[in-house]
Amino acid sequence: MHGDDGLPSTRWQYQLTQVESLSERERQVFSLLGAGLSNRAIAVRLRVTERTVKAHVASILAKLKVESRLQVGLVAQAHLLMYEGTVPNRPGVTDN
Repeated sequence: MHGDDGLPSTRWQYQLTQVESLSERERQVFSLLGAGLSNRAIAVRLRVTERTVKAHVASILAKLKVESRLQVGLVAQAHLLMYEGTVPNRPGVTDN
């Protein structure tokens, strides 16, 4: 997944730029997929139905132009390493 310079390969560059196109809820689902949670676990965490989670996952797959939730998880991990780790925590935002 990483090139010789330690950055994600060009394979994921398009997907990383598309993360910004995700809605706030899709970004929550995206992050939880990156953490390895199942649809059921995501539904419980977000207090929605599994059907709602499946709809968000389908939308994320389409927006990122990937074929599987595994690929979404890989993009989420790359995004976390490259971008989210450099932004200080926002006040009032918690991960329950």
